Amino acid sequence: MMNITTELQKGKTAPNLELAMDSLHLIPGIWVNGKYFWLQDTMEKVIYDEELVIKVKKEQIHSKICLSNVSVNNHSHKTKQIHFLAMHHFLNVGQDNLTFLSPVENHIIHHAKTQVYLVNGHCNHASMKEYTAVPMRNAYTDRIWSSIEKGSLKYQPMAKGPAASIFKMTTSIGPHQTRKMDTWTISGSSKNELILLEKALLKKHTSIS
Repeated sequence: MMNITTELQKGKTAPNLELAMDSLHLIPGIWVNGKYFWLQDTMEKVIYDEELVIKVKKEQIHSKICLSNVSVNNHSHKTKQIHFLAMHHFLNVGQDNLTFLSPVENHIIHHAKTQVYLVNGHCNHASMKEYTAVPMRNAYTDRIWSSIEKGSLKYQPMAKGPAASIFKMTTSIGPHQTRKMDTWTISGSSKNELILLEKALLKKHTSIS
């Protein structure tokens, strides 16, 4: 059986982000006051109308684990209710891919050829977590929502072929406060391997467990 502590240490010197996570990409986002924003091809975004600043940091902590931290800073004088958003999809999409939700285990699973990918996240102040799996043609459109005004995702537990997974976490940010969400992607050849690697991740990074 895999020793989860040594397994996490073995791959920690991965030279860059272009390894196991190369094919499954994170696109972070935020919903606020009936509007939503994605951070495509950028690590920082200013939402001037809401006086919010979003920043993303990514770290390849293991050859099979990519950990990302998304922070939102509220520069206004009002408390804001927001939804952290995390979309994951493959750049090179295949018709035989399968994306599905495992709400009992709080996981999203992406199957692609011989590889399996686990997606999960954590926010200390989150009061709600929702998931959906959508066809890629809907991923960046209003069709991901059952209600944009309320920020409710349209629930769909599974999508075949070119697809994206999306999860959201709801929290509030006081004036001049910052909230953070961690999200991670783990690759492997089996679900058991993914679960063991996630246990190792949570054991080492206790702030996200």
